[in-house]
Amino acid sequence: MQKHSSETAIVKTTYITFLLIIITWIGAWHLKIWLESSFSLLAAGWGSFLYWTTAKVLIWILPALRLLRNSNTRLGSLFNFGNWKGWLRWGGGVGLLIALTGIIPNYLQGKPIFPTQFSVPLLNVLVIAPIFEEILMRGALLTNLQKGYSFAAANLVTSLMFLVLHLPGWYFMGVLVENLTNPVGGALSIFLCSLAFGYAAHRSNSVMGGILSHFLNNLF
Repeated sequence: MQKHSSETAIVKTTYITFLLIIITWIGAWHLKIWLESSFSLLAAGWGSFLYWTTAKVLIWILPALRLLRNSNTRLGSLFNFGNWKGWLRWGGGVGLLIALTGIIPNYLQGKPIFPTQFSVPLLNVLVIAPIFEEILMRGALLTNLQKGYSFAAANLVTSLMFLVLHLPGWYFMGVLVENLTNPVGGALSIFLCSLAFGYAAHRSNSVMGGILSHFLNNLF
């Protein structure tokens, strides 16, 4: 009975924490827009990159670490680097399967398959997003929700949360309606990819499976 009560408390805390993350994330968008009126360097390039990286550490990573501590989940077991064959197999396999949806159309249309030049947004898409988003979503949220749900149910809920995490950015960038109504590349794609990232992390028993599959998806 005591164990069940503890697991219920962890799940409840996870929901509350995610709600606070979304509220704070919306605040971060408002703050950036306000700061841009005085500091134009924050509008794009390295200024914007440093702002959002700092915001993600404070708003995503620190709460994620607290959630993991609440559920007595150690970072070593979360990343499980020793099982590198597992996360290479599942993370790489799932990531490449998703990537084919980008590789094949680009090849048939004669477009570049890989990015052709380095940019600050590319650094965010290939490094910061896969690592930070997976630590929060598959690392903290999915792990904690599995204290009260089956993996399938926890992965479904986490993927809905992953979609919600994107909504503030879409709104402030003026593409919310477009992404909610566009079946390809929009909300549906984000949700399905999240399910796949969660599956890769689960089968590899490591958040690295999710990070690798997320990286490969973004790369292509």
